Amino acid sequence: MGRVRVAITERAVAFQRGLEPACTRAGFTVDHPADVIAWSQSGGDRVAVITLMDAAACDLVEAASGAGASVVALLPEPSAQQFAHAIGHGAVAAIDWAADPEDIAAVIAAAVNRLSLLPTEVVRALTPRRYGGHGPPIDSMEADWLRALSRGQTVVELADEAGYSERSMFRRLHDLYEKLGVPNRDAAVREAERLGLLETGDEPHHRPVSLL
Repeated sequence: MGRVRVAITERAVAFQRGLEPACTRAGFTVDHPADVIAWSQSGGDRVAVITLMDAAACDLVEAASGAGASVVALLPEPSAQQFAHAIGHGAVAAIDWAADPEDIAAVIAAAVNRLSLLPTEVVRALTPRRYGGHGPPIDSMEADWLRALSRGQTVVELADEAGYSERSMFRRLHDLYEKLGVPNRDAAVREAERLGLLETGDEPHHRPVSLL
């Protein structure tokens, strides 16, 4: 295995000065590429460290991951939902932006070895076992929404059919995503498929769907 290269995309100089020596001590070569995507395509073992600040950063995580790099996401406001959001966009691991540089370097080292280091409370929050082993408490109306989303129906169309405002529909879908433990629509559809919720049913609305 060649020398592992780590791209630090965070621009804060104080942050770089802490993480760069930690990565060097771990045996990594540190880069600060202007074009992270091109850097990710260069081959070899590469880990891009990207701060998940906004939608553009989420897109960068997806692009760098698709280009061949392992991505470790830094979370300015870490929570189970944000960890899930980062993983959903293609990061192999995530960690608090304010974590000790040595801890961040340890997460990078795990990523190189195709492992993910996640806080125990995050793992517990993300596992389906939080539903008591029987799946999330999804009612039949929510299952209908998931089936509609899988067919490409828009949130506006769902809101019109359900008699909610667009804002209310977004809020209800957000709550549904949290039930499923996923960050977004695409992940919700994948999870619904895994749970067998996309099969057509004739249960009356608001009766619990059996996931046994």
